[in-house]
Amino acid sequence: MLTKKEKKLIKLIKYTPIFIVALVCMIIISLLYIDKNITLKSDLKALENDYLKRNQNIIKDEVNKIYDYIIHKKLNSEKELKHDIKSRVLAIHNMMTYIYEKYKDKESAEQIQTRIKDALKALRFNDNRGYFYINTMEGKSILHPLYPQFENKSILDFEDNYGSKFIENVINDLKIKKESYNEYYWKKPEAFNKLKQYKKITFNKVFEPYNWYIGTGEYLEDFEEKIKKEILEYISSIKYSKNGYIFVIDEKGVYLTHIEKSYIGVNRITLKDANGFMITKEIMNLANKGEGFLKYVGTIKPDTKLPSEKITFVKGFKDWDWAIATGFYTDELAEQIKTKQYEYKQNYLHNLLSLFTVSGLITIVFLFLSFYISKRLERRFYKYKQQVLSYIKKSREKDNLLAQQSKMAAMGEMLENIAHQWRQPLSSISTLSTGIKLQYQYGEINKEEILRSMDAITTTTKYLSQTIDDFRDYFNPNKEAYYFNLKKVFQKAFDLLEIQFNLRNIIFIKNLDDVYIYGFENEFLQVIINILNNAKDEFEKKELDQKYIFVDIRKEENRVKIFIKDNAGGIAENILEKVFEPYFTTKFKSQGTGIGLYMSKEIIEKHMKGRISVYNEDYIYENSGHKGAVFEIIFLAEEAKKVI
Repeated sequence: MLTKKEKKLIKLIKYTPIFIVALVCMIIISLLYIDKNITLKSDLKALENDYLKRNQNIIKDEVNKIYDYIIHKKLNSEKELKHDIKSRVLAIHNMMTYIYEKYKDKESAEQIQTRIKDALKALRFNDNRGYFYINTMEGKSILHPLYPQFENKSILDFEDNYGSKFIENVINDLKIKKESYNEYYWKKPEAFNKLKQYKKITFNKVFEPYNWYIGTGEYLEDFEEKIKKEILEYISSIKYSKNGYIFVIDEKGVYLTHIEKSYIGVNRITLKDANGFMITKEIMNLANKGEGFLKYVGTIKPDTKLPSEKITFVKGFKDWDWAIATGFYTDELAEQIKTKQYEYKQNYLHNLLSLFTVSGLITIVFLFLSFYISKRLERRFYKYKQQVLSYIKKSREKDNLLAQQSKMAAMGEMLENIAHQWRQPLSSISTLSTGIKLQYQYGEINKEEILRSMDAITTTTKYLSQTIDDFRDYFNPNKEAYYFNLKKVFQKAFDLLEIQFNLRNIIFIKNLDDVYIYGFENEFLQVIINILNNAKDEFEKKELDQKYIFVDIRKEENRVKIFIKDNAGGIAENILEKVFEPYFTTKFKSQGTGIGLYMSKEIIEKHMKGRISVYNEDYIYENSGHKGAVFEIIFLAEEAKKVI
């Protein structure tokens, strides 16, 4: 028959696993759902960052391509210029040679030279900047379309503003190579700044029939202007995506190229967007610093012709003070992200459905297993209960046997104490009765002596009767718990053991607070006597001049502590943890059962809800070192009460 508690336990065993499995599965599914949502948000954020980074890289790459193209064109501009002027000089040299060969036998040298000069005077190229000049190898000017006043005069000592005699340098080179490139710095006639020097590159070739050399030149800056136009035309032709284009701004804020043709050549330094952001000015500032990204509302989006938020990458080309830039519109980015987000969410919903399906199946399987296991546990419980009841029965029998053995051992020790207590009084009675008998035999009976002897016998028998009462109280089977005085219990133990301990010269050192505890007095007395007798037995194994047993009772805040300590050398460390085990003893089989300390622990911890422990301690007493075992007993405050 099951009790109500056991029926509740059966229900707990049956339904708890099912509940726990269902709860755990729900928690796992919820956590997976939350994790999936967190993952989705994280993926979408990563997607947005990835798209933003990717578009930033695209516009940066486009600008860098143009930047590299400009660098390439600039680095090759001088090479291209040299090739251009050389090809022109060689063409004119061929023409001069043709004229000379055609008329050398028909006309005089002066006539042929005039023909040549007339043919060259009107020739212009590079937007009328380019012309041809002729000088003699001695440094005299024969033809100079821009400076006719120098003709037929020596220009050998001409110097540029850096002190270089460039005519002399040209002649020296031509004497060696017949043709050469030469460089010098000269002011441009049409330049606004008349003092500024500009680099000019010339190509010269010897015309041997008249010991002349012909040449032409070009200012590098003027040629770069031509290169710039070519570059800007190329940039204007670039469109790398639906709305992707590159624009260039000079140092003054003038747009050199733009997809909106009406902006080209217009100074837009004061341009600002709807948020007050100075677009052109900030682009130029960023270009002066090097490169970077800007975000603003662009004035026109190519496909809509409306303002739109834009992220622009800007890079400065310092040699020409240009800002090269391109950008992408954020609404396009948002559209791309939105499309990708839809794909992500569709995949997420598909994965979530799969997760719920798998989780549901796993939950059903686990619920089935849980139900099966709970049924097995229920059967096991019934079987286990039978085993427990059987074990409890055996354990009670064992405990009763141990208690009986402990009681019998204690009775044996008490009987020995009774024998010690009675030996001297009985000897006194025997002596007194023998004395009266001798007096009677020898006729020397003295009435007063007989009365004194009879009074002594009476007193002695009363002592013996009191001793029986004392030991009867020790064996009193009363099992009712009540508050009792610890100090009185210890005093009773000292009275019962006094004679034996005095015979062995064992001295008690007492420090006893007047404290009450709640429990079983006689059982506690049995514990105290058992511990004291064990100390006595240890003293009998050793030859000591001084034998002490210290007994302390202390009230500390919410606890009562009892210490029983000797100086018999302590308990061996290898058996210290075994002393409370049943049937463990260090005595001979005939002298001990090994259940005294086991029963003491049972009484203190199970019957009186206290705690008992033992350890060794080294200490100083009366300037001498000692070592012994310490039995420590502790009761909590609710089981303790101090009399005030």
